Amino acid sequence: MKTIPLFGVVKLPEMEAAALEVLRSGRIANGDYVARFEEGIGQIIGRPNVVSTVDMTSAIFLALYMAGVGEGDEVLTTSFACMSTNSAIAQCGAVPVWVDVQPQSVEIDLEDLISKISTKTKAVILYHVAGYPGPAKEVAALCQERGLALIEDCDNALYASREGVPVGSHGDFAVYSFYPTRQINTTEGGALVCRSPDMAARARKLRRFGIDAATFRNASGEINPSSDIPEIGWAFTMNNLCAALGCAQLPTAAYRVTKTRENVAKLVQKFARFRGVQPLSVSPEAQPAYWVLLLLVDNRDDVLAHMRQQGVMVSCVHQRNDLYTGFRVGALCNLPNTQHIQDHLLAIPCGWWLMDEDLRSIATALQNATFASSVL
Repeated sequence: MKTIPLFGVVKLPEMEAAALEVLRSGRIANGDYVARFEEGIGQIIGRPNVVSTVDMTSAIFLALYMAGVGEGDEVLTTSFACMSTNSAIAQCGAVPVWVDVQPQSVEIDLEDLISKISTKTKAVILYHVAGYPGPAKEVAALCQERGLALIEDCDNALYASREGVPVGSHGDFAVYSFYPTRQINTTEGGALVCRSPDMAARARKLRRFGIDAATFRNASGEINPSSDIPEIGWAFTMNNLCAALGCAQLPTAAYRVTKTRENVAKLVQKFARFRGVQPLSVSPEAQPAYWVLLLLVDNRDDVLAHMRQQGVMVSCVHQRNDLYTGFRVGALCNLPNTQHIQDHLLAIPCGWWLMDEDLRSIATALQNATFASSVL
């Protein structure tokens, strides 16, 4: 039985050639590919001031740190997310305040967001779940009015847009991931996009211990004792090898997202008459990137098990982060819409690597699974 994976990993001959070039050059940690990759990502999202990082969580941590978030401050965020999104809040010593999503949706609930702003609130993290664009424009206006920093988590939302505006355009900071299963695979990596050149310059120093690369070494290549480090940073830099892999994928990234959207349209059409299956609603002005296709399904756990038995890998995607005691916020929050998503959401494969035969197999497996679960 053929197994259809939930995620695909980009693996191109151009990536092999780029990796071999870097390895032979010996310039593995530092090199020209880092700047080239940052420029390429900036062109895709239509924003300058891109600072690559070792991973996405490091980028969120830098954003929170530069927004002034520290011990005891509050950060508003949704709990239905990957830990790569919310763990940075705890790393800053801050407290997450969990905000519900809208009914039958993964979009943050603006009314609940407003109700949870306090004098301790410093920032909002808006996660564009699985590449589905959230209401960034509205959240940004609220944050500007209340003096809060907005961090857009565009984790797996490269090429997603809303009202014709790419995700990440409204926040003070935007964060992207280049983990192997993302639209661009650098084996590991992230990017922090800053609102201003000054903030980007600060981030570049902080991602490398606070060092000013322009003055750190003298003319002979030795460490310059007169180059001060007034703000100590971390080791968050993307290396030249990872950046080279990313550069090799830039010319074809848009095609992969377009092919994924075409697959989604075909799948949604096939699912139209399936009982107990509802594709997650998308705002008319939104253009998702579709990391996965999200469905609301009756008897979700049974359907999930049946589909896996038929060789189609599916998932619940995330687990509510507010159940983790490490965040030290006490009992599980009352988030009824989030719980509904947790109980009914099913992510199915839809990516660029799937052929029409695979799409038919996915539809058949879902139809069989929903029928089997309904007669139990």
